[in-house]
Amino acid sequence: MGMNNKRWSMAPVLWITLIVCVLAPALLWIRRNQLLALEVFEREVYNQELSYQVTVLFLAVILIGMVYGLTGKAGLAYLNLKKRDGTIRPEPWIGITPKETETWKHLGFNLAVIITLVTAVVIYFQVIHGKSLSLDLFPGILLVLVFALINAFSEEIIFRFSFVAVVSHTGCSPYLAQGLAASVFGILHYFGTPSGLPGVLMAAFLGWILAKSMIETKGFYWALCIHFLQDAVIFFALFMKP
Repeated sequence: MGMNNKRWSMAPVLWITLIVCVLAPALLWIRRNQLLALEVFEREVYNQELSYQVTVLFLAVILIGMVYGLTGKAGLAYLNLKKRDGTIRPEPWIGITPKETETWKHLGFNLAVIITLVTAVVIYFQVIHGKSLSLDLFPGILLVLVFALINAFSEEIIFRFSFVAVVSHTGCSPYLAQGLAASVFGILHYFGTPSGLPGVLMAAFLGWILAKSMIETKGFYWALCIHFLQDAVIFFALFMKP
């Protein structure tokens, strides 16, 4: 009986892992094969991104409904944007050794600055270096911010919230949620921006640390904020034109 109960408790984790593993390559396919053909802006790159973001946002909302079905209201509590503080679990292997007075209010801000700067350096050498580029002030700058926010929200729902909410609900180790969030997000970014092995390593670390932020603050704030800053840097580079 005990073994059967354990298998039953792991069923939601297996289901959400399967769903996210199907969604991950689906996002790559959607990126290349636009399901929508929205024509709102003069530049085609803006229209393509709008079509993609609307589609993925729709999928993220559906996934929230699936998580609710697996966890109830307890899972949705991780979407709270007001919870920005919490005790930091030390992880010396990645340099997280907080002082007694240090909490997520301090770590979240520090990570936002450091990760954004590292992302900017990598994107510069992968996308911008050696090119003479410019960005439309309007609607370019506005779209950078809008798309960065939508993309950050959708990806945090799909690759972080899903695992954190379901794994926490089943009572499994938080490292399981962090490991799943890191591995799926990392592998996906082999084909993303930043790409290749640097993209995999950066995305895996980001997946791990943002899942950690959700678990330890019981909220969505730092994951969304830090991811938004990274995406703003990336979209700023991608929307530049020769």
